[in-house]
Amino acid sequence: MFDLERSPQSLLALVCLAAISVGCAGQVGGGAPSTAGTSGGAAGASGTTGGSTATAGRGGSAAGTGGASPAGTGGSSSGGAGPVAGAGGNTGAGGTAVSGALTLTNLKIDPNPRMTLSCYVSWTTSVAANSEVQFGVGGYQFRIVDANQVTTHKVHVLGMHAATAYQIKAVSTNQTATGSATGTFMTGQLPSGLPAKATLVTNTRAKVQPGWTLTNIFVGSGTAPGIMVIVDADGIPVWYFVNGKTADQFGATSTTWLPNGRIVIGTASAEPAREVDLEANILWEGPTGGSPSSTHHAGKLGNGNYVIVRESNASARVEELSPANAVVWTWDLYKDSPIRPKTTASDWCHVNAVTVDEAKGFLYFNCRYQGLFKVNRSTKALIWQLGAAIDDSNAGDIAYLPDNSVRFNDSHDPEIHDDGTILFYDNQGWTGHTGGQMNGSYHTQVVEYMLASDTTKQATLTWRFPGTFSGVDNWYKQTWYTQIWGDADRLANGNVLITAGNKASPATRIFEVTRAGEVVWAIEWPVNNGSYRADRLPALAESIP
Repeated sequence: MFDLERSPQSLLALVCLAAISVGCAGQVGGGAPSTAGTSGGAAGASGTTGGSTATAGRGGSAAGTGGASPAGTGGSSSGGAGPVAGAGGNTGAGGTAVSGALTLTNLKIDPNPRMTLSCYVSWTTSVAANSEVQFGVGGYQFRIVDANQVTTHKVHVLGMHAATAYQIKAVSTNQTATGSATGTFMTGQLPSGLPAKATLVTNTRAKVQPGWTLTNIFVGSGTAPGIMVIVDADGIPVWYFVNGKTADQFGATSTTWLPNGRIVIGTASAEPAREVDLEANILWEGPTGGSPSSTHHAGKLGNGNYVIVRESNASARVEELSPANAVVWTWDLYKDSPIRPKTTASDWCHVNAVTVDEAKGFLYFNCRYQGLFKVNRSTKALIWQLGAAIDDSNAGDIAYLPDNSVRFNDSHDPEIHDDGTILFYDNQGWTGHTGGQMNGSYHTQVVEYMLASDTTKQATLTWRFPGTFSGVDNWYKQTWYTQIWGDADRLANGNVLITAGNKASPATRIFEVTRAGEVVWAIEWPVNNGSYRADRLPALAESIP
């Protein structure tokens, strides 16, 4: 099942992600970024080969060290705007041989010119072996491993913090021998507008779904490009992508994590939808956006096509696009269903999410103010409408249990599960919506319903937060109110990741809550740095025990 707001992970993809290697199967080169940043100085010269090959029990000594280079000033990030500091200098050193050792030669540590928090580590071995890079501060705390047996090695190292000196160790191992070579790398500065870290509000680590978190950053008052960012468990950026050169005026820029480790970014003002990889290469660009009649929100199907949504006063539709941006399929609420506006509100539907069940042939189309529609992809027939409370004249055809008091008011990001449940981020009202009647409490919540079948047409409330859970902090009961953004995802451990996003105040908070109503992890961005939605993804660098 594909969700335009999110895409499920696969175990096969995680195997590939364990080695963020340039040679990893399935990573395909794409279009060049619009402006490649200038790296921070030249790469340091690689060290000379280590000492003589060891005899049994004796290791050769390491030889020459690479030349250091000063930190430089970078140019524009991939597709980005505004100067960012380049990656710092780096050095390489010869390998130290051990019993049954492989000799590593030609060690190079090169900054990624498109993103200052990563580097490329390359080396050669005389016989085929795997590729492993260990890195850390004052030692080696993380590693990235590619199990492929090769003689020419190159690994994209990801997971470092800004403006920090890292120790780097390249390691190769096969069935009979191992060897290593060491160097250093200095990461560059973060781009303007990206906070150095989020405030870690809550962290009960033993109960948290492990991994990193992908989201977007809306900068200030919408006068700068948006920034896509991945943060680690401490809320510190470990990856970013500056999304073009024009200002992200709206902030509702979706980010979708794909199973192959790529990211689809929705349109932002004049910037088109994009697919990027973790090296910050642009692999695809969609139609341009910029107005309500143009595209917003984007995702990718298993067949390689892309999905976008478009909306105007006369249309609310989803389009399936080929990689060349040809429209190959579409569904329009106004043209392909019997639903028609019964209100004077100009923003009558406000489509904000689409989920495609490719295996079963269904489309789930979410209007913020009219609810969720289930559609037969083949016939385009409407199967049911799960109505929202904002407009009682379009109440839908599914009954809420135990009664209408549990009905959501207006929603973002419905997540459809295989067990028959659907999870909604319920904003509970927007004072800026004109021409319609808001019935909500203006205290945002997350709700989940069980839909037993398409024929019984009943939705039973199965979970709600904050609901009636005891011991919940007053922030979630009283302060939590998001007018126009929001997201809720069920995680692999059963917890729910929630994005309470705001453009300004109150500050955006991303938090994880258990089914028992316990908030076990939460980060908060500084005021005026908003996030629209978020995904939890596996940590892309493994901790060394």
